[in-house]
Amino acid sequence: MNFTKHRIFFRADGSSKIGLGHVVRCLALIEMLNRDFECIFLIKDADEKIKHLIERNCKLIELRSSDFDKEVLEVLNIVTGNDIVVLDGYCFNSKYQQSVKSKVSKLVMIDDKADQHYYADLIINHGSSSIENKYSKELYTKVLVGFPYTLLRKEFLASAKLNRVITKVDTAFICMGGSDPFNITLKVLKACIQCDFIKTIFVVTGSAYSNADELLSLINEYKSVKKIFREINVDAQRMVELISMSDIAVSPASSVSLEICSVKAGLLSGIVIDNQNTIHEELVHSECCISIGDFNIASENEIISCLEKLKNIETVNSMIRNQSKAIDGLSGERILVEFKELIEC
Repeated sequence: MNFTKHRIFFRADGSSKIGLGHVVRCLALIEMLNRDFECIFLIKDADEKIKHLIERNCKLIELRSSDFDKEVLEVLNIVTGNDIVVLDGYCFNSKYQQSVKSKVSKLVMIDDKADQHYYADLIINHGSSSIENKYSKELYTKVLVGFPYTLLRKEFLASAKLNRVITKVDTAFICMGGSDPFNITLKVLKACIQCDFIKTIFVVTGSAYSNADELLSLINEYKSVKKIFREINVDAQRMVELISMSDIAVSPASSVSLEICSVKAGLLSGIVIDNQNTIHEELVHSECCISIGDFNIASENEIISCLEKLKNIETVNSMIRNQSKAIDGLSGERILVEFKELIEC
């Protein structure tokens, strides 16, 4: 007996300018759903590396429209009344949602701003649970909020189910995102170098990082004092390995911080841009990190002061226990149930 899977279309963009957060979240969601659904990615103006990343996980359709009014018509010509559409991005306004919702079976929004009226059947926000009541939405809209619905790739979900206890603190992991346009990486690395208890440092950046020469110069200057390793464009499995080899980590309150919490390490986090506020709030509330506040205005000395708190083994292990409770590795199962309910109602 042939069984035709319901189709889910994922619409998100990624680039060196806006980052890959929206794309990576969608790919994590695709991994959770692709055994039970046929997943198709819609993207516009993507470079070859991003397209290759997507095509490793699902079918890709490139959109050609020059503006969003035309794009809506293009999308409506692709989808059918039996399909589900997932939107992840800050440009999908209420009008866009209404147009798509009028054609498809169900509409899902991945959203962390709650700054407009929503017509989606389901909203997923793996940031702070306190934002749930801020959504202006239709009566039929269901909202999933907080770390129980964390959108993480399978390697991190598997790690989240493992226990970890550290016995020493001498290795640090730094990842301020793929592009890090404000060059926080350099400031954090300088702070780590000045901490005597940190002997080894792993630094991860993306190909869009524009301050590589300055970073490499600093690494070469201190290579006789510290073991400093820089890696570029690492995949999920390598991220797990690098975090596992580290005792403490520094990252913004983005998906990277959730990846760190899944693998588990002492975490210094904070915000770089406003859309990280909800995850930051939940990390602090769950006692999964020490917060620096705003990385943009934090001084090297302030970062050093926070790092010094993380050299205490019990402080780090207590944080790790909180991370285990907050991110349990079961979000994929929870989200799959919600999508199955969408097609049943």
